[in-house]
Amino acid sequence: MAKPPLHKPPKIVTKSFGFSATRERLLPMESADQHNEIELNFIEQGEMVFRRGTEILTVSEGSTILYWAAVPHQVLAVKPGSEFSWFALPLSWFLSWKLPEDFSHRLLNGEMVFLGGSMENLSLPSFANWAHDFASHEPELQLAVKLEMEAFFHRLAFHFARTSSKQSSLSSASEEYLCAHVEKMVSYITEHFRESLTMDDIVKATGLNAEYAMRLFRKRWGVTLWTFLLQQRISEARRLLLLSDATLADIAFACGFQSLSRFYHVFNQQCHCSPGVYRKRHLRV
Repeated sequence: MAKPPLHKPPKIVTKSFGFSATRERLLPMESADQHNEIELNFIEQGEMVFRRGTEILTVSEGSTILYWAAVPHQVLAVKPGSEFSWFALPLSWFLSWKLPEDFSHRLLNGEMVFLGGSMENLSLPSFANWAHDFASHEPELQLAVKLEMEAFFHRLAFHFARTSSKQSSLSSASEEYLCAHVEKMVSYITEHFRESLTMDDIVKATGLNAEYAMRLFRKRWGVTLWTFLLQQRISEARRLLLLSDATLADIAFACGFQSLSRFYHVFNQQCHCSPGVYRKRHLRV
């Protein structure tokens, strides 16, 4: 399988998925994706060359990769006839499950978890059945899907701990302290970004001094607390633009913006086009 030239930076598509799951034929991607969900890819048959950020790897049959999709990622090349199962789940679900710290921290710090050919002992569920049941809008079925996914992720984390190196990248007490407080801020933002928030509202969840909490956040995530909040709002705005008929004003206020002009300004900064142009570009009639 020949690898394509890699000198050109990928075009990035920032479409959010919410909760999605399916099994399908694996094809190269014309553009890189970037969205706010946790994503899992399981190669059932064949092989793919995969890029995430600056990291490139070959994922073979029976292998699984798990990652936070906020970093641009792209399937560059595939072996003919390849098939895979994949799902994307909302970050808020992932954070609410209180998974083992080493496992969740690695994902939230941008690491791609590669499980090689070791997934056969995990009894992979049917991702397509999850997607079908969740789309039914039946409350009991939707609850069952979330509980099944939570249980699956706890098994996955346990399996990962047993098969990965025992050396943790979060060995120091100070690093663990930093992570715990930053995760509280991330969790608070993902739950409340639709509301009118101040920095004090967000850091109150940590019990820390506001200035110190914001320094911790920037050290861990590489962006300011306010930038991260705006990213969450714009991510939700993209989803609503593509999946609803709501007006731009309704979307702006639903995503926590206090004025339409502020929404336009931030959207243009992050997406390099207006909300209306973004909607038209991705929804072809």
